[in-house]
Amino acid sequence: MKRIVTLDPATTEIVSFLDGTSRIVGVPEDADYPEEVKHKVKVTRKLVNIDNSLPSEVIDEIVRRHIKERKPLHEALWDEIYELQPDLIVGQGICEVCALPSITTLGGRVKFSTPKNFRISRMEVYNPYTFMDIPKETMKIAKAIGRERKAEELKEQFEKSIEETKGIAKGTKTVVIEWIKPIHLIGKWVSDMVSLMGSKPLARPGGQGGTFDWEIIREFNPDYLIISPCSFSVSRSLMEIEKITTLPGYSDLNAVKEGHVYVLEPLYARASQRTLEFLNALKEIYTTGEVERKYGIRL
Repeated sequence: MKRIVTLDPATTEIVSFLDGTSRIVGVPEDADYPEEVKHKVKVTRKLVNIDNSLPSEVIDEIVRRHIKERKPLHEALWDEIYELQPDLIVGQGICEVCALPSITTLGGRVKFSTPKNFRISRMEVYNPYTFMDIPKETMKIAKAIGRERKAEELKEQFEKSIEETKGIAKGTKTVVIEWIKPIHLIGKWVSDMVSLMGSKPLARPGGQGGTFDWEIIREFNPDYLIISPCSFSVSRSLMEIEKITTLPGYSDLNAVKEGHVYVLEPLYARASQRTLEFLNALKEIYTTGEVERKYGIRL
């Protein structure tokens, strides 16, 4: 495969990790890693421009309304893709906010649809749910571009990270917040990481996560509270942190009493090799109670 188009930032990172950057001819408009992809032809565009400075509840309302009305937030620019004549198109269907309408997941089956007059030799959909799904799904792409050895190396890195962190947080409970208002907890590979480290997550490992009532979180009474809204930097999250810290009973949580409340960069958001950075942040938190500034801060 000599000409590759990626439809989302995560698969762009994966293909680049597999030494395929030079073969990428088209990327999504928000592709920003590695640096070289920023100058590739853009093959997607946003249909809704959401100001990231809006309150989280307003952003949530906009997104939910579009999803409810079955209006996509992004679209593929098929004319541009056709002009690029790719051998392979790669995209993800796991996140309904980020996925393109051309990629849908129904009953566990993934459908990749293109215009009727568009023919492509190969398409791959990247759909990890658990931590080890990331190297597993990476291997699918690796086989398509002849980079299996690189994917094996990633699998070995992930397996080693599990061995090094297994059980380090045994006997504790953890809540990871991926949206501030309404409170949304992350499941998928993040809860899976928490579970592999021995801590009990509130959101099901490998599951979709979802909106949780604050009273449920209070009753769960986590020993670690991690606030890491998707698409928000630490500084942006801190602008709304009082929406959590002023909730009833916040000060009574074990995490607050023990000083185990953290605001982290959303390094988990793109399920790629860089997910290991989020795992390293969790490792620091569980073993030292501190976290490097490049990952986030302790409140």
